[in-house]
Amino acid sequence: MKFYSIPVIINDRREILLELTESSVTTGNSSYIVEVPSLTSFNLLSILRSSVIKTFVEGSRDLNMAQMDAACSYQNNVVTLRLYERQPEKPKEQKAAEPEKQKEKLSYEDLEDFLPELAPATPENKFTLHEQQEILGNANSHLNLSFESKAMGVYIKSRQIKAIDQQLFDRNKVSLKVVLEVNGENYSNTLDIYLAHPSQFLGIALDFGSESSQMAVKRYSNDFNLLEKKPEIENLFRNIVSFHKSNGWVSQNEIVDFYQEEKNTNFYKSLFFLKEQLSGEYEDIDKEVFIKNIADNLKMLVNTKDGFNTLTEQKFHQLPNLKIIHKHEDLLNGISFEIEKDGYGIPIKMSEIKQKVYNTILKVMITSFLKKEFIRYNNATRFIRLMLLVPNIYDTNDINYIQHQLGNIFRELSESEYQGKILAWEVLTISESDASFIGYINKSNIHVEKDRDYIIIDSGKGTTDFSIIRTGKDSIFDLKPIYRNGFSGAGNMITYALFETLLHYIRETAETKQSSIKFIKDRIVGILTSDDLERKNNFYTELERLKFNYKGINMNDQVRSTWDYAKSGDITFKDLIEYGDGINTLISLLSGIENAADFYHYVDDACNFIAESTVSYLKLIKENKKDFNCAGVILTGRSFMFKPLVDKLKDKLTKDLGVDGSKINLLNSNELKDICIKGVFNNSIRLNAEMTGYPIQLIFADEATQEETKEPKKPLINRKSLFARIFNDLNNFEQAEKVLAFDTNLKFDKLQNSQFLIGSKTYRISGNEIFQKTPGTKYEANVEFTHKGYFVRRMHDGVIDSIAPMRAIDDTDSSDMSLVVPSLFPNYIDEKYLNSLLRDDIKITTVAPPDNNNVSDATPNQSQNPLYF
Repeated sequence: MKFYSIPVIINDRREILLELTESSVTTGNSSYIVEVPSLTSFNLLSILRSSVIKTFVEGSRDLNMAQMDAACSYQNNVVTLRLYERQPEKPKEQKAAEPEKQKEKLSYEDLEDFLPELAPATPENKFTLHEQQEILGNANSHLNLSFESKAMGVYIKSRQIKAIDQQLFDRNKVSLKVVLEVNGENYSNTLDIYLAHPSQFLGIALDFGSESSQMAVKRYSNDFNLLEKKPEIENLFRNIVSFHKSNGWVSQNEIVDFYQEEKNTNFYKSLFFLKEQLSGEYEDIDKEVFIKNIADNLKMLVNTKDGFNTLTEQKFHQLPNLKIIHKHEDLLNGISFEIEKDGYGIPIKMSEIKQKVYNTILKVMITSFLKKEFIRYNNATRFIRLMLLVPNIYDTNDINYIQHQLGNIFRELSESEYQGKILAWEVLTISESDASFIGYINKSNIHVEKDRDYIIIDSGKGTTDFSIIRTGKDSIFDLKPIYRNGFSGAGNMITYALFETLLHYIRETAETKQSSIKFIKDRIVGILTSDDLERKNNFYTELERLKFNYKGINMNDQVRSTWDYAKSGDITFKDLIEYGDGINTLISLLSGIENAADFYHYVDDACNFIAESTVSYLKLIKENKKDFNCAGVILTGRSFMFKPLVDKLKDKLTKDLGVDGSKINLLNSNELKDICIKGVFNNSIRLNAEMTGYPIQLIFADEATQEETKEPKKPLINRKSLFARIFNDLNNFEQAEKVLAFDTNLKFDKLQNSQFLIGSKTYRISGNEIFQKTPGTKYEANVEFTHKGYFVRRMHDGVIDSIAPMRAIDDTDSSDMSLVVPSLFPNYIDEKYLNSLLRDDIKITTVAPPDNNNVSDATPNQSQNPLYF
């Protein structure tokens, strides 16, 4: 499809790429909610003169907005903005000079007439900006519309013509149509703007976390002042419980605790269970986007009394981290589901059911809040803006799909139970690490510098995300994303390392290595990979508690001694295999231990991997972006409650990036989780959330050249290390030449030997046409983001002559699995990735009497759930 892409700013808060297509092409309009402020004038749409209109029409050129004229009209509630190339002014013709009569006598001054004449200067073609300002008409009873074309940009504005009070607007919708006239053809796109009365506006921010989920809302006061209220954190767990009770999914009168509750917080623990035999009427199994009969098939609340036993009897499967399993569903092919239709059991793979589950969970979270909202405000109508926080491992297709499904959720609700109440909605996504920085700069006790780069590292339960954001030259709130990336691996990877420590310890204290491996596979891994939900979760809870009470390497001997003398009845770890009752005895032994330590360096390896991987990617920007100017680093996410990880990362940032240690800011424990959701409602901040990554060209040498010249910067790591393959991949990655494709043109001559790192994925150019060259022609190329993905454009003399899409490289069989498998623990375990079963450095150690001093200085409160991180 041929189109042009133009950067557009919506309401001074959201920057998008508006793709202008041929007029014959019609698609559904995107919707945007504008909360009408108390100010008398505000922007609906802005196009800056510094922008470039990128072409995706072969044989054409990019267009500079500085050389475009604009005209605007308003009819039938549609504002039409026309952009067309400005014609340069013709130079004024110079009159020919009349020949002078030769003087009979020449004076001294007349000698100047005989100087050699210079060729007359060629007049330049000048573009004169025709500044315009025009009132277009009234948008509704309270607001008018105007158009401005200025030196800095083109603007569609709105202004109050009547004081805003309790009276609602008589109309809310204004359509904005942008038309580009170029080479005799029109390209256009239309946006729907909804002007929300303050009392009707509702902002929702949802953080669907790997470990816990949270929600915040923003609204205006419902009195005559109509003041903007401070965002409120919703108790998402309580909303979901109330929603289940109101629908009769759980008993109204039963008072029980649920595993999904995180005590003393507003969070909801992300624990979900899906039934193996799914009921419900599915017209088209593949096209249905939600799980039918939620109460019977999807459990989002499990009581602590007998819930796990009940789910096991009814053959429910605990779902893995839905963000981590993303695009790795084949790992769970051993888990089978079935939908009954017309008497047949239709088998459904995890890859086919996962997205339905994800959509359904989002729907329940959103609906559980909206039900309370419309009970509290019975006669209210709402214009809703939803912001969903997403990890940096998601690509453009993932984001588009999520936004589309969220739109479907609101559309369904607006056409059914909330018809006439939900009037319009806007859906946008924002990077979790970007959101954390926005929350950070809204804090009252911090100093943020203008025109400086800030690194944000958000390490939660399942993923580590990081961003580099530059603050504006004139305002710190004019944020420009420089780089985003992320990977699977965070707090759960550390828990997995403790699991490896435990298995290694069992092998070391066993009578024979052979029997210990068989015991581990049959009596521990076998149970954890079964449907025994209660023992699996009890075991995981003990590991999380030990992680919370982890001791540094200087305490290894003391902690080791407490493990050696731990007992379950008369059984110790040494007796576990011969006399113990498998995992039951092991859980009992763990419950009697207060601390864990890193006896075999599994924890150190995990922390080192997270730190080194993060800094390795950040070094790309530091070493290749000339104007990189770091003012500080912000660490957020609950993984940073684990001090060894913080220490390791700070050390790497200081040594490898040269960051001053005083500029590394670790948020306090209360802020580590909720900082990301507090600031996303700030309309002073312009979000550029559409681009999922910023391309980096990786140029690899030819294979023959690699064999001759490749000298690793560091020795390859023993393959028996869990992260060996990843570190070796990073080592190979360091050998590649890097070009910041978002900062400059690509190296065209080396495109065929190039891959592109965009976010957490690598891409190649699809097809061969773009590599075909005409001898003697000088080509350039660049990478451009579109809503359909990334494209490489080839040009010569400024004319685009070839456009090629980019395709992600399938690397699911590579080192990525070494990240995914530990991050899915305990809901997925693969013995191939249990390094503790492969290591041959197991040795029998002499048991020493325990230290009389109590090792623990932080005895956990057994009445509360452990704080997972």
